[in-house]
Amino acid sequence: MNRTALPSGISEFLLVAELSSFTLAAEQMGLSRARMSQIIRQLEQNVGVQLFHRSTRVVSLTSAGESFYQQCRQGIDQLHYAIENTQEMHTNLTGLIRINSVGGLFGEQILAPKLATFMRKHPKIRIELDFSSVREDVIEAKFDVVVRMGKLEDSSLVGRPLTHYQNYLVASSDYLRHAPKLDHPKDLYNHTLINGSVKKWSFYPQDNDKKVLDIPIQASFQCNNGHVSRQFALKGVGITRQPSYYVEQDLQEGRLIQVLPQWKLAESTAHLVYPKARHPNARVKALIDYLLEAFST
Repeated sequence: MNRTALPSGISEFLLVAELSSFTLAAEQMGLSRARMSQIIRQLEQNVGVQLFHRSTRVVSLTSAGESFYQQCRQGIDQLHYAIENTQEMHTNLTGLIRINSVGGLFGEQILAPKLATFMRKHPKIRIELDFSSVREDVIEAKFDVVVRMGKLEDSSLVGRPLTHYQNYLVASSDYLRHAPKLDHPKDLYNHTLINGSVKKWSFYPQDNDKKVLDIPIQASFQCNNGHVSRQFALKGVGITRQPSYYVEQDLQEGRLIQVLPQWKLAESTAHLVYPKARHPNARVKALIDYLLEAFST
């Protein structure tokens, strides 16, 4: 089968697309702006379509350019991974792994120690661990893996379940002593609620896992940090929904009380996420395999 020779200018095209600037891309590659424009014009002639909208201020991809960019980016990434995999098959694991994860107690005290153990096993590995709470675009942000809580909705990503945590509805005895009645999840509408980013709390009767009752949450205090929400509950501010690793000891020692124990809350699942189209290189695959095993024990 005859294959069309790859046109030159792919690397330049990708950089211009990612920086949205001929000038910045040219500076980064040590070229003049005129030379960069010439390379892109030649590439457009070779592929037979206009790839960029050009104006004096803005450079943006055309619809054809966007499609071309996505496929080129995927192909170049896979080529880089193939080269790295081949090299790492004959050497110790080395290089950088970029990770984005939920933070708080999970990231700091559960995930981080496991990453430290992995690095001791592979001392030439470098890790960048990011705890930003914004849901990063895994592909655009160029993270190798992301640890997320909750449902995986993006079909372009692979989600491997790491672990599950039971959630509890809790409050202090001081709050409950003076609070309105609370016999049913719908009674929560009359209570002071402390919440993170979850828009609704899903309840199941203890005797029926399939019958779900969703309660939309209007929180009096909202914070994505579970430790802070726990502190507010301990101070008697209101009711909060927290995973077991935040409140299990408080429940055992009586500092917090489980609310509506006749109802179960949906579990939280931590997923290890990475792009479906991107084949993990040897070091990333080693980390994925290690974390899946470490969380299973």
